[in-house]
Amino acid sequence: MISRSQSGYYPPPDLEGWDHAWSRSISTRDAEGQTRTWHLLDNGVVDPIGTLLCVHGNPTWSYMWRDLASRSTRWRVVAVDALNMGFSERTGGNRRLAGHVADLSAVTAALRIEGPVVTVAHDWGGPISLGWARTHPDQLAGVVLMNTGVARPEGIRIPALIQAVRTRATLRATCVASPVFLRGALRLARPSLPKEVHQAYLTPYARSATRAGIGHFVDDIPFNPGHPSYTALDDIAGSLEFLAETPALLLWGAKDPVFSSAFLADLHARLPHASVHRYAEAGHLVMEDVRGAPVILDWLEAVTSPTSPTLVSAPPAASTGDGCDNGRRLWAALEGRRNDEEIAVAEMSSDGSAQVSRRATFAELEQQVRILVDRLTAAGLQPGDRVAPLIPPGIDLVAIVYACWQAGAVVVAADAALGGRGIARALRAAQPDYVVADWRGLAFARGLRLGATMLSLKPMPRAVQRTLGVSASLADPTDASAARDLGSGPGPDDPAAVVFTSGSTGPSKAVVYRHGQLEAQRDALATTYSLSRDDRLVAAFAPFAIFGPALGMLSVVPAMDISSPATLDAGAFANAAHAIGATIAFASPAALANVVATSDGLDDGQREAMARLRAVASAGAPISTTALRAASQKFANANIHTPYGMTEVMPVTDISLEEIDMAGLGNGVCVGRPINGVELAVTGIGALGQSTWDFIDEPAATGEICVRAAHASAGYDRLWAMQNQTWRDGWHRTGDVGHLDRDGRLWVEGRTSHLILSADGPVTPVGVEHRAELVDGVHQAAAVGVGPAGTQQLVVVISTTERRAGVIADPQLTVAVRQVVPFDVAAVLTVRHLPVDRRHNSKIERERIASWAESVLAGARVARL
Repeated sequence: MISRSQSGYYPPPDLEGWDHAWSRSISTRDAEGQTRTWHLLDNGVVDPIGTLLCVHGNPTWSYMWRDLASRSTRWRVVAVDALNMGFSERTGGNRRLAGHVADLSAVTAALRIEGPVVTVAHDWGGPISLGWARTHPDQLAGVVLMNTGVARPEGIRIPALIQAVRTRATLRATCVASPVFLRGALRLARPSLPKEVHQAYLTPYARSATRAGIGHFVDDIPFNPGHPSYTALDDIAGSLEFLAETPALLLWGAKDPVFSSAFLADLHARLPHASVHRYAEAGHLVMEDVRGAPVILDWLEAVTSPTSPTLVSAPPAASTGDGCDNGRRLWAALEGRRNDEEIAVAEMSSDGSAQVSRRATFAELEQQVRILVDRLTAAGLQPGDRVAPLIPPGIDLVAIVYACWQAGAVVVAADAALGGRGIARALRAAQPDYVVADWRGLAFARGLRLGATMLSLKPMPRAVQRTLGVSASLADPTDASAARDLGSGPGPDDPAAVVFTSGSTGPSKAVVYRHGQLEAQRDALATTYSLSRDDRLVAAFAPFAIFGPALGMLSVVPAMDISSPATLDAGAFANAAHAIGATIAFASPAALANVVATSDGLDDGQREAMARLRAVASAGAPISTTALRAASQKFANANIHTPYGMTEVMPVTDISLEEIDMAGLGNGVCVGRPINGVELAVTGIGALGQSTWDFIDEPAATGEICVRAAHASAGYDRLWAMQNQTWRDGWHRTGDVGHLDRDGRLWVEGRTSHLILSADGPVTPVGVEHRAELVDGVHQAAAVGVGPAGTQQLVVVISTTERRAGVIADPQLTVAVRQVVPFDVAAVLTVRHLPVDRRHNSKIERERIASWAESVLAGARVARL
């Protein structure tokens, strides 16, 4: 029997974000034959596609699903408050897991819900919803799970919060008699819940008599096989294979101290076909921490609509038709030189001197790779396993990477330039199965509790191995019988690497490359820069150090702090170039700038080494024409290039200094024409900076830059929402804004997130900055928007070549900037240095600058930028 009004079971009408019309109550018999009354949310969509059956956890209630209910116009949303929870009946007895599953079945039967049904669940709602799904396979159309679990992963301790309240002495005191557990759980939100939302969650649990269900749920966590609910949960966990053909979505808050990323890994292993989005900054209450409802609805559209466009990754990529070693495996060039005694990789002395501290010939490197393949497989490595080598660039890193590729493993490349915290976030996001490192890297990884198998790179005392949890040493000889036959090895569509964006334009994102895409990237580099085995590479930009053996080239990494590219000085660079007779160099803009700035002290031999270079490329971040011109004076015989690209697709275009001069001054940075095999397009941008998938054919029209190429990555790892927004039919929306001129050259004008959203429409920052930098005394400029989107004011923040007093620029400088900028400039502010990203030391952090400028102009105390 459905009741529209039953006193005591409805939420008050003034709850934040709650529509009182959603509230219903239903009375029916439970599994024990007792008539019970449940409160539920029902958004009442007429003629729906199907039903979203939402199941809350502990200590929440159906209020959690209010945003989904309000946004869903095509799906009926039904969210049931469990008995003894929310505004449902208090039965006076304990409800176990099996009882909750039966209760949910009773409610859906009474509501005559038939199908299709997509379950949406959080916390305890996960196993309850999966229990329902197992008994209603004909109705089930999909599964959405958030921060939940069906088993405790091996090695994971019981969360401290649960341990503290689970004892007989504390359970009633903290969960029922007082709201300690309730309030503690709500504090897991990241960021903190707004006061009104926090109060709404507390509303049904105002008295101890209404909190019994909270204690029951805590008591029902089955820590051991003797628990009454252990078998029921174990049966659910063991039966998830029935979902193999059912679409599934896992949304996860990574900063959850209860359901850590290990629980996500466990669920993903049980549901390997599931789409996953891991929110690095969200906590346990993921529906509150992020806008989860739009993601769920977008996913439903993608998996249920027969006309839905392809919203996954770039297509499988094969190598292009040009370049060296075309169509061959990443290690083909290395194998081809297995008997070659020429040096393949050299390491420079860490003191920056001309001394080569270590070297490996192609023959030695190829042999080392084969040995490592045997030792990795003997240690248990399987195709598809993820391996994080926490090793500095050099021979050991190259050998490990190529051994992993040959063994079919996926290399997790969390480079040092991310910094300690960045590496930790990257490893937690990628969830490697193995970590290979020396004692320092192993200690770092052990502290992260990744659940990965630890392998030492070098010999290590047994006591140290035990302390660090090391399973095996790759320095120890391997019994040949323990190694695995690799067969034909990985195919071009198998994953090869997980790399990470810098995080300079938002949280660092994990990007997946397949073998075929890396092979195509190798060939694109070879074709663009006419590389051959006769070339010798100075890799002052870490990603390119790995490609040396793939190209059959000798390579060296100069002595530098790889976590800070700007520390590379001219002496160290020239010594590296001299040591190998370098012909080509790749460096980040910051590294190249410091090489130029410190070159006056070079001796004749070092200058000769730099003069022998035929090409120098500045990659990884924007670089000014002034900096390129200064570099051309130091590399007398080199063609100076600056490729444009991003972690997701690299390179996209290439341009030389001569071509930049020919292009002249324009709106943005001219980055040249697309390299062979790359397609470019721009899409429209709305007044508030929102992008579309509508390509613009008009020359010089500004829009978001889109790229398609065989060497583009497969997209993002465990970031379904980002993948859905930025990849379509092989096209990648880059997040950069710019335009194509009539000669087919691409001009980059900034980032979509850096647009100044003025009342007259979006203003791109780079052109403004370049014009401001033409003013005498201006060293560097950042153009940012201050104020609400749609009415933002343009503010120019500059660092000056002269020491000036004050933050507000003097009238003369302000007038000079306003005269060269073709937009209204509300204010000009001055600082000593503009902040830049950590990895490249080059990308201006405009979000940080905008926040600082807004604070300054609002009259706040001037803080250090």
